[in-house]
Amino acid sequence: MEYETYYLSLWDQVKRPSEAAQNYDDVRIKLTKFATAIGDSDNGKRISRDQWIDSLAVAASFAAPGFEWADLETRALADKWIKEILSHLDIGESDAKLPVDIFQTMCAKRVKPYFGSRSSDSQTSQQLYALMNSDNIGSKSSFSDSDRWRKHPQCVATFTWALRRLRTEDIVESISSILPVVLALVEDYDCQAKIWGLRAAKLLPDNSDDQFLRKSGIAGVMEKSTRECLTFRSEPGLGAELLQLGFETAIRLAQIMYVQRDDTKYTAHWWALTERVITNNMYISDNIAANSVLCAQIAPMCAALGPAIARYLRPLVGILTRSLHSPIYLSPLICQLHMAAMEQLLALIAACPQRASKYCPEIVGALAYSWSGTRHEKSSELKDVDNARELAQSVLKQLVKISPKDVIDSAVARLYEARPETFSAWKEILQHSE
Repeated sequence: MEYETYYLSLWDQVKRPSEAAQNYDDVRIKLTKFATAIGDSDNGKRISRDQWIDSLAVAASFAAPGFEWADLETRALADKWIKEILSHLDIGESDAKLPVDIFQTMCAKRVKPYFGSRSSDSQTSQQLYALMNSDNIGSKSSFSDSDRWRKHPQCVATFTWALRRLRTEDIVESISSILPVVLALVEDYDCQAKIWGLRAAKLLPDNSDDQFLRKSGIAGVMEKSTRECLTFRSEPGLGAELLQLGFETAIRLAQIMYVQRDDTKYTAHWWALTERVITNNMYISDNIAANSVLCAQIAPMCAALGPAIARYLRPLVGILTRSLHSPIYLSPLICQLHMAAMEQLLALIAACPQRASKYCPEIVGALAYSWSGTRHEKSSELKDVDNARELAQSVLKQLVKISPKDVIDSAVARLYEARPETFSAWKEILQHSE
């Protein structure tokens, strides 16, 4: 089989999970035959550079993690093929980065044709080009007029793989190939598409200069697109991940956009993000994974706002203490939730100790419920139970430091009187603090 025929046969081999269940054994079998296909083309002598790059785009679609069809076995097979392709493109095995011309060629052939007018003519994309005031606006014509990517999800995997390997210094030159795709995915209605888009969006702040993203307006455009990803959605297996990626991206963009604490926009923006945490708490119900994600966002808000987080102290304390009222011994996920909640309580106490002391009885009560769960016989099955106990004691020690002595003493005394064997360690903490 000629090499071009071989790699083209591997394109469009996967479907979206929502459309049909699919067995990828045939794909894995085909991936093992790349060496034979190269041999059939005179050991690669009749393969042009463009064909090597095009086949790299195909192979990359099976090597990118985070896609249903790209399990460990498939990615390992694709990586072997990619290693062979890179050797013919004079890219050393140890050089994981792609030259900009190869990245742009891959996008032009296997990404852009599958993204439609939403990726090039959306309001956010137009704002981006206007803000950059560059020739990039002319490149939007290279995008097609249909959203074909929905039926050709391999193009998203190819884009993600290539973007991860683009050199930092080439991000600016390639931004007109990157932003339209990222925005189209992030702004899409489909939960899975948003997750794919946010994974790609996170790569830009991690691999670009903050000043460039801020001054060009790219950070602002991305922040606007990300807002719709900050509301919990109940899709099984996707809602919690979308919420986590949404907040991680929004927090990183806020750190880029707002650097002056004395700027009124700084506090207002971080307050707005804090409000999103609070409002989401009304929708997640008993979804443990989503609760853990939501709790974990409080510490970054505390770090950004400092004492100003006190404006939302009451609802934030409520979110965290309610998270501690689930029996910790029932599952490892609940144990993780308790640990996340206690870590955020430490952050809240550190940010505004004087105001936090007002909620000492409420926090102690929730902490006692979690602590009691760690003493349950079933808790011995949890690998993180010792860490949970240490966190509970750390929160108690901080409460001892900030709360009126009579308040904390009476709270612990009542617990010790009711269950001395359970709360003897707490009694010792109070004695050592004197």
